[in-house]
Amino acid sequence: MSDSEALVKVDNLVVRFPINDNRHRAYIRPVDQVSFEIKAGEVLALVGESGSGKSTIGKALLRILEPSEGTIVVGDKDITHIRRRELVEYRKLAQMIFQDPFGSLNPVKTIEQHLAFPIRKHRLVSSDSTSKLINELLERVGLTPVEETRLKFPHELSGGQRQRVAIARALAVNPKFLVADEPISMLDVSIRAGILRLMTQLREDFNLAFLYITHDLASARYFGNRIMVLYGGRIMETATSSDLIRKPLHPYTRLLLAATPGSSVKGALPETSNKPPNLMEGRTGCPFADRCPHVASVCREQVPELLEFSPGHMVACHFTNQLA
Repeated sequence: MSDSEALVKVDNLVVRFPINDNRHRAYIRPVDQVSFEIKAGEVLALVGESGSGKSTIGKALLRILEPSEGTIVVGDKDITHIRRRELVEYRKLAQMIFQDPFGSLNPVKTIEQHLAFPIRKHRLVSSDSTSKLINELLERVGLTPVEETRLKFPHELSGGQRQRVAIARALAVNPKFLVADEPISMLDVSIRAGILRLMTQLREDFNLAFLYITHDLASARYFGNRIMVLYGGRIMETATSSDLIRKPLHPYTRLLLAATPGSSVKGALPETSNKPPNLMEGRTGCPFADRCPHVASVCREQVPELLEFSPGHMVACHFTNQLA
């Protein structure tokens, strides 16, 4: 695979969940016709507020959730519906860093046991070399002295240290692709930058591809090569990080930017409602229509296509040219 080829290819991904609606079976679509690519060594930052479908996409890519429609190709393999042994093998290629570094670690297992499990499960090295690899992983993520750290339990570490353990565990299988699901949102502000610097260094050292899930445009700009804005399960806008922050085109992206601390956008937030998006299957129109200050009748009737406004800058809005 050349550097120019995508490592991760997602085409028209749909995830639906059944609900009981007046005693009749109905479905919601928290992810609706989402397509994107991520190259080796690239970070795609997936940005949106809570409930936009970000974590659902991440779990579908790791096959924690089963996609309802569409395809996911990682490397040269279609992993959309793989099972059993194929799924176990896929775990060596792709790993996840979860949001809660305490909840994702077993409180009765030592750090050494957490790191040894994936190494032994996937038979990555001989038994004699497992201890050496554990030390190398702890050193790589900055948890020293390693001989002390490996014998500790999760509750004996700080939140930032626990997240470093989670990152080391993900690295243990030598993956090519990581899904980082809001990995700094539960950490103190003072240590968030350290985790982002660590992930940046790991990306450079191992040519890792990242799907970085966040609601924070500031960290998305810092860590991401590209930013993809999601709302109501659909892509609103995608561009390089610098282009999107410098010239946001979609009204929802502008809303997110206005709500970001330190943003140059001042004044009242540019929205007309705080109504949540309609996720029901069969919905019509733009999912942001109820909150958009530029809404027109066409917005409630037709789903806007994701079209290229300028090279690499895609927007799903009926009035992109007027708002640019």
